[in-house]
Amino acid sequence: MADVEAAMAKLLSQNDCVMTSAALYHLKSGGGRVRAELALRSARALRLPRQITIAISAACELLHNASLVHDDLQDGDTARRGEIAVWKKFGPNTAICLGDLMVSAAYSAIANASTPHLPEMIAHMHRRVSDVISGQHADLESICVSIDQYNDVARMKSGPLLGLPVELSLIAAGLSEQVSAAVAASDAIAIAYQTTDDISDAERDISAGGLNFIALVQGDMASRAQAARLHASRHAQAAIRIAKTLPNGSGNGFISLAEKFDPVATMLEAI
Repeated sequence: MADVEAAMAKLLSQNDCVMTSAALYHLKSGGGRVRAELALRSARALRLPRQITIAISAACELLHNASLVHDDLQDGDTARRGEIAVWKKFGPNTAICLGDLMVSAAYSAIANASTPHLPEMIAHMHRRVSDVISGQHADLESICVSIDQYNDVARMKSGPLLGLPVELSLIAAGLSEQVSAAVAASDAIAIAYQTTDDISDAERDISAGGLNFIALVQGDMASRAQAARLHASRHAQAAIRIAKTLPNGSGNGFISLAEKFDPVATMLEAI
């Protein structure tokens, strides 16, 4: 992971001292580096060379952080990871430019993957970035009136960048035929994650008119929260079943992540 961090910092260091300061400030704010960890685990399982492993990890984490910088600005959130959000500390213009820089840096990172499969990896990366942009736009602009619509927005907004680390590893290993299964697993995790997150954010989201699963179901708050837990659990379990089909344990990172977003299983374990 230290090599991934160093690669990201190097790619984001610019002649523009303000941009460099904003980039390093955001990276140092922390975060779980979930996507980098997914890339490391899947790449190791598939026995990819170290250079390719670091390239995929850095590229996926840069794309995720670009989405966070832009998302905070679009949502007007003033804090990120317990620190002042980039747009609030450095200004909206710097935040927009930093997000753009991170996207560009991600493609520079993946270019370091020395493999005959690189053109396919770049094309796939673009498709998944396009997907997540569509999901963000749908979240900001659309009004969900059904659970099916909710699922579509949740998987499009979060699924692409969750799945990308494993998908790129599979392509680099010459296993493109397995990518559709990785996409299905990450879509299911995205829905489980978003629904679980909605339970704690229900009051804030509903008062602000934001997207929240609990607003789409009937009953008192307790029964609606239980419906959300069941919804999240079903998708988490689906993700685990699909991830187990991926070759050589390359889906084990997905399994660990899905287990975190299975509130029903978590409640049973606590009993």
